[in-house]
This record gives sequence, C-alpha cells and structure tokens, in this order.
Amino acid sequence: MKQIFALILAVFLWFSSTPSVLAENTNLVPCAESPAFVERVQNAPDSYYTTKPLQAYSRLLCGEDGLPHLALDRFSLALDILIPFVMFFYIAGWIGWTGRSYLQAIHKQGFQEEKELFIDVTIFGTCMLKSLAWFVLAVQEFRSGNLVAKDEEIPISIR
Repeated sequence: MKQIFALILAVFLWFSSTPSVLAENTNLVPCAESPAFVERVQNAPDSYYTTKPLQAYSRLLCGEDGLPHLALDRFSLALDILIPFVMFFYIAGWIGWTGRSYLQAIHKQGFQEEKELFIDVTIFGTCMLKSLAWFVLAVQEFRSGNLVAKDEEIPISIR
C-alpha cells in the first residue's frame, strides 16, 4: 500500500510541477545610470583609493542604494563566482589534507610530540606533494572506510 501511495505521489508531483523560468533582473541598473551611485561618486574624496574603484564599479549593476551588486542571472557571471570558490575549496582541502597526512605519517614513525613541534621537512614535503591529489585520496579513503572513525574508536567524556 505504501509503495502504491509513493508511486501515485511521485506521478502527481511529476505532472504538477511548473516549468522553470529564468528570472529577469528588473531591480538593478548600470551604476553609471544610478542616481544614488552618481551622488556617491560626486561626494567621494578625490584620491587614488576612491577614484579607481568607483570607475571600475561604474561598469557593474547597482541597486537602489547605489551600491554595486553581482547578479547571477547569466552563466558567465556564475563562472565569476564559481572559479574563485573552486580555487579556495581546492587550496583549503590541500592544506588540510597535508596536515592530516603529516600527522598520520609521524604517528607511524614514533616521536609524535617532538615532530609536531619541530616539523620534519622531508616528511612534510612528501605529504605536501601527495596531497595535491587530495580530492581523489579523500574519495578513496571514504570508499574504503578509513576516512571516518568508527563510533567505538572515539573516546567519550565521563561528564
């Protein structure tokens, strides 16, 4: 009975959904045409640190407040956000995976406390080079079950 209900619900949701439509951005205007932005430019002090950015902002889209906004209603603009995000995510993962693999490597060799304080550059260098492919290594460890510790291995406070 539950399977029939789930099937009917899925079919109902499939046929009752509305098609997606791209929204038009009607609130934003080019900053050069925005009265609030033009007023900000006229009231800004004349220096390199205000003139150059305001000239660059004049090519963007501004809201009613006269401040530039990034509208992600086109794919080319989405790439402007996606590329820095992917770069940040990769570099942050690389740094984290390097530290994780270094701690695992010195744990296997012994003298763990000493090598945490005085970093062994040769071990760290090899960990850093191996960690360039951190995403592939993380997927492999996740599939093998080594990425996440089992509940029995995690100590619990007596409080």
